[in-house]
Amino acid sequence: MRGHFARRAYIDKKTGARRTTSTWTVWYNLPRRDGARQQRIKSGFRTRKEAEEWLSAKSAEIGQGVVTDCKLTVEQYLTDWLKSLESPGSKVKAHALYAYRNHVNRHIIPALGKIQLSELLWNDIEAAKSKWESTQCETKKRTLSQRTVRHIFNTLNAALNRAKKRRIIASNPCGFVDPPAVEEKEITPLDIPAATTLIRAFADSPIGAAIVTAIGTGLRRGELLALRWADVDLSAGRLTVKRALERANGITRTKEPKTKHSRRTIILPEFVLERLRRHRVEQGARFLRDGLGRPAPETLIFERGGEPWIPNTFGTTFYETLDRCGVPHIRLHDLRHTFATMELEAGVDLKTVSASLGHSTITTTADVYAHVTESLRKDAAAKIDDALGSALRRAK
Repeated sequence: MRGHFARRAYIDKKTGARRTTSTWTVWYNLPRRDGARQQRIKSGFRTRKEAEEWLSAKSAEIGQGVVTDCKLTVEQYLTDWLKSLESPGSKVKAHALYAYRNHVNRHIIPALGKIQLSELLWNDIEAAKSKWESTQCETKKRTLSQRTVRHIFNTLNAALNRAKKRRIIASNPCGFVDPPAVEEKEITPLDIPAATTLIRAFADSPIGAAIVTAIGTGLRRGELLALRWADVDLSAGRLTVKRALERANGITRTKEPKTKHSRRTIILPEFVLERLRRHRVEQGARFLRDGLGRPAPETLIFERGGEPWIPNTFGTTFYETLDRCGVPHIRLHDLRHTFATMELEAGVDLKTVSASLGHSTITTTADVYAHVTESLRKDAAAKIDDALGSALRRAK
């Protein structure tokens, strides 16, 4: 694609003299539309070489079918992108859409919204990233965590990847920016004495049965709170995960499990079965006392006054009980890690543990519990050495 390069001329209003600008301008043509010529102008280049390099890149975009005359701003594009995610055919889950909307409206649009999408550069994103890292959190007296900044960056990256796929832009400038570094949180599983202490501390708590079940099954919080009595066979000693509970846009509702592998059946240890049997009796008595009738197969196993728990409220109750009982602080999710660690240390193979946790691949399990599997491998090596190595040493 050819272009015409020149310094633009103008008439000085004071002197009437013809003057030229110090910057270069390129005139170029887009492919004809309905037979009509489409000429465009791009100004502001410091040298003719810069203008020529820009035109060369623009020619490559046109050759790839990129929409070169798109005048969308970042704000306009992201608004359209969010609307597309809300459409009936979208596979984006409600909680993810809520997070995307939050990232876009609170952080990305204020930092980048006025920039024309086709003019968005990597240094604009670098500047936005620095701004996000210094932004004060609305609910806490500190700046946004690196993990939150990483999530915001990932949202922008996903949106721009869609723009690239639809040839609105030639490349995604996020690809030229280092994602915010995030230090992985160290998992803190409980050992057997600590798990015993925790279960005893929650013995009289309204969520005591839920905590025992979490430790004995490794369920995620949403999976735990979505359990119904129809999902548990106490006589056969098994539990089936069919759904999860989530909170989005102020509404608590059930959803599909996290992945297809999250739909699974778990064999229940006897201590969980005993606690669930007792919980069913206690729940039945409470329902009759409160005029709620008898629990049905579709009744939630872990509820609050007959209504689903708000997931964050359940978490708050967990932490308040920890503080009240003087038990060392752990995360609710560490109960899941406790289950996995106990299974591995009991000699359960990695594939079975992965299936129990509902991980999409065994690699995920191996990565998360590398510290446990490393210890087990050392134990295995020591056992082999104790058997074969000892015999070899005696034979010398």
